[in-house]
Amino acid sequence: MLVPRPHLCDVLESKPCRLQLLCAPAGYGKTSVLQEYLQGVATVGRVVWVSLGGQLQTLEHFIARLAGALGLAVDTAADGVLAFLDSGVSVPVTPLSRASPLPQLTAFPCGSGLAREEALADSEDLKLSLIFDDLPAQLPPDLNHWFDQLLSLKKPHLQVLVTCRQRPDWNLPRLMLTGQLLELDARQLALRPDEFESLIDALAPHTDALSREKLWHETGGWCAGVRLSLSAPLLGQYLERELLSRLSEEQREVLCGLAHLSRVSADLCEQLWEGQQGGRVFDSLLHGQAFVFPIDQQPGWFRLLPVVARVLQQQMTGLALNRLRLRACQLLSVLGHVDDAVEQALCADQPEVAANYMERLWLSWILGERHLNKLMDWRERIEPQLLHSSPRLIYLCAKALLFSGRLDEAGDCLMRLGHFLPLADTRRNQRLLANWQALYGTLQAQRGHVDPARLHCRAALDYLTAEDWLSVLLCHCILARIAMDAGDLVEAQSLLDHSLELARRQGSHESEVLVNVDRVRLLMLQGQSRLAQSLVRSELNRLTVSTGQPYPLRGRLLFQQGELLLQQGHVNEAEVVVQAGLLQVRDCCAPFVLNAYLLLSEIAARSHDLEKARWHLHEAERRMHWGKVHAACYQGPIARQQARIAAREQPANDDKASPARTSGVPDYQDDLTPREVSVLKLLAEGMSVREVGSRLFISENTVKTHAKNINVKLGACRRTQAINSAKAMGILA
Repeated sequence: MLVPRPHLCDVLESKPCRLQLLCAPAGYGKTSVLQEYLQGVATVGRVVWVSLGGQLQTLEHFIARLAGALGLAVDTAADGVLAFLDSGVSVPVTPLSRASPLPQLTAFPCGSGLAREEALADSEDLKLSLIFDDLPAQLPPDLNHWFDQLLSLKKPHLQVLVTCRQRPDWNLPRLMLTGQLLELDARQLALRPDEFESLIDALAPHTDALSREKLWHETGGWCAGVRLSLSAPLLGQYLERELLSRLSEEQREVLCGLAHLSRVSADLCEQLWEGQQGGRVFDSLLHGQAFVFPIDQQPGWFRLLPVVARVLQQQMTGLALNRLRLRACQLLSVLGHVDDAVEQALCADQPEVAANYMERLWLSWILGERHLNKLMDWRERIEPQLLHSSPRLIYLCAKALLFSGRLDEAGDCLMRLGHFLPLADTRRNQRLLANWQALYGTLQAQRGHVDPARLHCRAALDYLTAEDWLSVLLCHCILARIAMDAGDLVEAQSLLDHSLELARRQGSHESEVLVNVDRVRLLMLQGQSRLAQSLVRSELNRLTVSTGQPYPLRGRLLFQQGELLLQQGHVNEAEVVVQAGLLQVRDCCAPFVLNAYLLLSEIAARSHDLEKARWHLHEAERRMHWGKVHAACYQGPIARQQARIAAREQPANDDKASPARTSGVPDYQDDLTPREVSVLKLLAEGMSVREVGSRLFISENTVKTHAKNINVKLGACRRTQAINSAKAMGILA
């Protein structure tokens, strides 16, 4: 099955130039793209298609085959072919029309010869397209020189189209400077997401969303990889024929070694294969299109396409692989890639070495990409006594456990810090104790113990230093959440402003995103939904994921975007966004994943599918159990959502609940705004209209308007009824 690539054909048609070069590894559909392009152009002129099959060529052999394809004598000299192409004499080949079927396109294979036809009329104004399909990786100097001459001809309507697996050694800079070069590489030739989905729908339509996401990540849009991954043995055979068989022994050895590394560079290879010119070999693999691609935003670093790496990993095992891993972890740690060093040490069955490298990790490292999952995985593979051997390791593990919602384990971990107290150095002792209090305050907040959480976080801030900026930021965020829950939005605003400034001054984008997650929540409570939407969109645009892997932080933002869409009544759009967020957190065990299932439950309830709404809550609880998340992190929110579902199913009718609603009155969250929720909470605390207005910085008339809207939406006649109804639905605790 061919995947139509109209956007690539548009690119080729929009920029006619002397050389159009399609350079990518095998299986990216280079030949198919040219065929589709040539068939879709209304006025192609004359086409000569020369299939080279990637085979070595001499100048004499190549010219003989090209002359035959042009209808010239096969003994025509190289200069004679150039003169013929530049002379303006008609080329005896058949014009290709839009309606031409595919077989006609390949009617001029190399070496077949063409029946001479009567010369056509003057062809000065007709385009002549020479297609050289599957150009060999290496060409002799005289043949490269001939191509440079060909590309320099003055004939205005001569076009050369080339597909190859290695960039040819021609004078491409000159063509680029004069605007006569169009180059498409693997990035442009890779399938786009919509094309990938179309291909999967045709080949394996029952493939579920998670499997599709995994296949997309592993193949990166490599067309042949997508097809062959559905039949694993064929993928191995394909790579053996199309890649490994074309490599030298040293290239093959290095490539199979790279399959076990998450990142590589020329310098790293030079040291890993010391004495074997590893850097030179790596460069040859890179230029030879051996599925080695650059890592975005990391200049000089590359990685092997995951699906190719998975197959090639079977080529190196045993002692040779262990030696490579141990050498790699030493070099990677020196180069600053400590997490990769830890992983290599663990794969080499050296947990002591891995624990030693873990101590070198920046404490903010845990916030990035999938690092929380990675650290939790390391905890399962490293003996506890190693992880308890230093305050830094204990602190790192305690933070990971807190972020994962594993509160009892986090508490046990924090207790172990007491074994190192007191330190002989008073200042260091104060810092260690302050960092302990920051984490202990976080633990208490997650358990719902507000007063001790506030006490410990404030005490920690008195002794934390500039070096402890992450603990300072954590305390500010915890205190801001406590303030928001208490309705003190001014205090929350001040704390989050300080946190944002601190994250920016440290240059930590991940920390800034986490602070902005809380800022979005605050904006929603302030009734500023548009600003909240703008902030979420801004962070999603900035949060680029270079590897294509699931990124939990992006998932967290998508959940907030889904919540905002739901508040606006865009139910279908909200569900799509939340499901996309779940793909980003599919193997994440953090408590915030609960938000996705609560939203999906609410979406189902609004669609009057209460059974599905309860099923999402069941899935939420299962996910929390699977992640070993403490009950304090999820039981309350699930219970409140269950109450909302029950209220929809059978509205209470006693004196303490709101009366049954009239037809057409929307349920809670159908259009109750965050500002209205804030007003309702403060009224429930017994505040007067004036006090509510003062707290929220709005006029008394605005408060009265909000109160009236709340009564209408909740089907209440008085304030007490609205409050009781809100409590029954779980809006108010």
